[in-house]
Formats: sequence, structure tokens, C-alpha cells
Amino acid sequence: MHWTDAMAKKIIKKREKQNPEKYLVACGITPSGHIHIGNARETITADGLYKGLLNCNVNSELIFIADTYDPLRKVYPFLPESYEKYVGMPLSEIPCPEGCCKNYSDHFLNPFLNSLKDLGIELTLYKADECYKDGLYDEAIVLALENREKIRDILNKYRKDPLNEDWYPLNILCESCGKLNTTEVINYNPEEKTVDYRCSCGHSNTVEPFKGRGKLPWRVDWPARWSLFKVVAEPMGKDHGTSGGSYDTGVKIARAVYNYQAPEKIIYEWIQLKIGEKSVPMSSSSGVVFAVKDWTKICHPEVLRYLLLRSKPSKHIDFDLKTIPNLVEDYDELERNYFELIDKMNNGQELNENERDKIRLYEISTPKIPDKLPLQIPYRFCVVISQIAYNTEKNEIDMDRVLEILRRNNYGDIDKIDKQDFERLKDRLYMARNWALNYGEVLTIIDLKEAIEEYNKLNERQKEWINLFKERLKEIEFQGIDLHESIYNSAKEIGLNPKEAFLASYRIFLGKNYGPKLGSFLSSLDRDFVIDRYSLRR
Repeated sequence: MHWTDAMAKKIIKKREKQNPEKYLVACGITPSGHIHIGNARETITADGLYKGLLNCNVNSELIFIADTYDPLRKVYPFLPESYEKYVGMPLSEIPCPEGCCKNYSDHFLNPFLNSLKDLGIELTLYKADECYKDGLYDEAIVLALENREKIRDILNKYRKDPLNEDWYPLNILCESCGKLNTTEVINYNPEEKTVDYRCSCGHSNTVEPFKGRGKLPWRVDWPARWSLFKVVAEPMGKDHGTSGGSYDTGVKIARAVYNYQAPEKIIYEWIQLKIGEKSVPMSSSSGVVFAVKDWTKICHPEVLRYLLLRSKPSKHIDFDLKTIPNLVEDYDELERNYFELIDKMNNGQELNENERDKIRLYEISTPKIPDKLPLQIPYRFCVVISQIAYNTEKNEIDMDRVLEILRRNNYGDIDKIDKQDFERLKDRLYMARNWALNYGEVLTIIDLKEAIEEYNKLNERQKEWINLFKERLKEIEFQGIDLHESIYNSAKEIGLNPKEAFLASYRIFLGKNYGPKLGSFLSSLDRDFVIDRYSLRR
């Protein structure tokens, strides 16, 4: 059983006495910087749980709460120094860094929200600033103020430095400087439901802490929203889930103050971005990110879902951009397995648990399941042909040339490709090219002068083979598999290790000791050019 379904069953069992009308799954983010795929793990994990609950035939909903009312904590590396004056102000009240959006929070939130459709995620969006300003939190604020001693005692159990007796669980937005984290509540009047506050800017006043004038601190805000939205499950980073973390205190505050049973604890591990030999935790504030909006420039969105849903949330992931071709290859294999297993099942054959898990993983990874197995051109091969078939004058990939290359490599009846497969192939080609140019390796065929220099460095047996293979090229079909076999056989014919033949070929075409699959690569090029390149012995 896939972990999403197992977790859904566990949640339902724990809540069966309450019999909720709706099983609500929550996720969210503070949009203080670029939202990266590490952040996306929370959203995609939540979506997996939501789909698991639907699979259990219960009414469910997925919500996303953007913490747009959190204060800007510092001037991050990607911000100009002029933003120092906004530190402490809510993100929703700060100007957009590039002047393209309504405010700071929208600038980072909108690209992520736009990517959700591609990721197959449908959710209800709530922005914290709007929730506070609309009065959704007003009653929760009153309960927090009336129970401040309970909250303080709960928090103090986990603190080295206890909160003072005059501490209040509320931050006030200063009417003068517009900051949240520079104010201090000094008194609460329960009859008038007003608070006295003072700010480090020198301003002080008595106000009603409602409609956005006051905001609960995180450790109180979180349990308050659980009760407000009736959340039954919410993934959380391991920092929140550690012993004494905000989840542990939230459980107690939810029960003692808001009379609510906390949602199921679902901890997800960080995704680390591999940079060279090091793996570094992704962080918007440090600038170590790979943004979700950039994923679809290099890879299909369902492959990201597959990456994040194939293992339990608690499993650590090291993400290396250089391994994208391997990841796509794994997904393609899963896709082939899916259609094979569906056929097997439709023919009345019983599937084992492992086979059923493969079907479920594909279903939960793939928002739009095709009617049939799509045309699968390996991502690695797309990396090659997308560069070879690129028309620099028109600034586009020449699809006619692509189809001709595929014909030479025996990819079925490519002339009967349907529109759906054609568009998918085209998308993959552009993604593969973008990946190669930015994260992989640019395919550069060296010029004739450099090729001659490389040829002269080869040993005599390799030169003998090149001369022989040149003649064979004039006789054989110019197709990937025929070229590969001819390279291998002609090398063996003269007692040359085939590896030396492949190496010699890469040297005279690319100036390297390695390259793409040689037969497919050669068949992607113009035949006369290939023959001429193997005619270096003048």
C-alpha cells in the first residue's frame, strides 16, 4: 500500500469518533523569498494525503495558507539594501522588489501558485493578511489573551529562558512605523477588549487588536488556525516536529485554549541541493534554491511529483540537477510498468502487492493519465537531438529534422505520431535542451582543424579502424543500431578493443573521451558530414 493511502487510513481511524464532515488537509509557506522544491515537498505531500483520503471515499479538502502577514526578518541576499527600512513590516505591506506585483509576498507567491496547475494540485488558497484583516482570527485573539497564563506556562516548559509574567501572546502592528516585531503589549482590558501597546519607534496607543491590527505569534497562530479551519492533517518540516518544537506546544495550546484535537503529525525531511560534491539544505533566505517555477523549464511536472511521492516524507532527499535524465528514465519505466500492469489486470490476472503499489505510485504522481502509453523518447537522447536539430536562425527546434532523426533510430512509425505525443515530445525536447545548456553539458562538435589534431593523437590501430569504418559507412544503413553494430564489429575485425573505437570517435567529433550513445548520435548528424569526419587520413 502506498504511504499516502496508509496515512489516510490512519487519519480516518483516529478521527472516526468525531466523524468530521470534511477531512481537511493544510499546507503553507511564508513567501519571504523564492519558493523552491524543498518548500514544494510540503505542498505535494499534502496533496498526496488529500488524494489518499479521496481514495478512501471520504469528503476531503486541501487548503494552502500563505503566511503573508509574517514580518520581513532581515534584508536577504537577493534584496537591495534599501529594504532595510521594511524589516519588521508584514510581507503583504511591503512593496514588490521588482514592481511587478501588488506587494512583496505576491511577488514570490504568485509564480508558485501558477505552477500548481501543472503539478495537478487543486487547493483553496488563504492569505494570512486577508484572514486577519477580515476578522477570521478575532475570536482566537480574544481566547489567547484571556488564556495568556495557560499559554505562557505551556511555552515555558520548553524554554531555557522563561517568558516574563507580563508577556502577552500577541503582536500589534504599529500605527506609526508599520512594524510588527518592534511592539509590546503592556495591558489587556477584557471588558473593552482593547490592548495598550508601545513600540520601539516611540509610539504607543490603546487599540482593539482586531481586523489585522494584532497578529498572534507563530506558536499560537498555528494551533489557532487548526481550530479555525478544522485541520486533520498537515505536513511539517522537521524543525517544527522536533521534541519541544512548535507542534508539541501547539498540541497543548490547541487543547487547552481552543478545545481542538491537533492534526496528525506528518514530518517531512529537507531536500538538499547538491552543489559539486556538497549537499546544502535549500533555503530562500540564503539564496540556495531551485525554484518550483524553474522545474517545468527542464522537466515534466509529473516527474517532480514522482520524486517527492515515491518515498515517505521522512526520507531525506539529495537533489542533484545533473541527475535529471536518470530521474526521467525511472519515471518512464514506471509509466511502462503501469500500462503493462493495467493490461494484465484487464485480462483477469491478479496483481501482487508490489505491482499494485506501482500502479498507485503512477496514479498519484501523474495528474493527467494518458489513455495509452505515450511515445517515450529517452530524455538523454532528447538532450542530444534538441541541440543538433536546433535552428539558430529561427531560434527554435526543427521538428521535421527531429522526426527524421527518430526514423533513423527506429522509433516506431514516427510518421503516425498523434498530436498528444507530438506535443509531449516537443515539450521534452525544449526541456532537455534547457537542462543541457544550464545544468548538463553543451554538445559542441569540434571543427575540422581541431578534429585533425585529435586524430593525430590517436594510436595507429585506432587510425586504421577509422579508415576502415569510413568505408563501412558507405555500405550500411544510416541508422543508430546499424551504426553501433558496425562500430563494434569493425573494431573486432582488426583486433581493436571496441572501447578504443568509441573513444577515437568521441575524440574526433567532440574532443572528449566520452559522449552520447554513439550510434544514435552519429545517425542524428548529416551522413556526408559523418563520412567526411571519418576521412581524416588524407
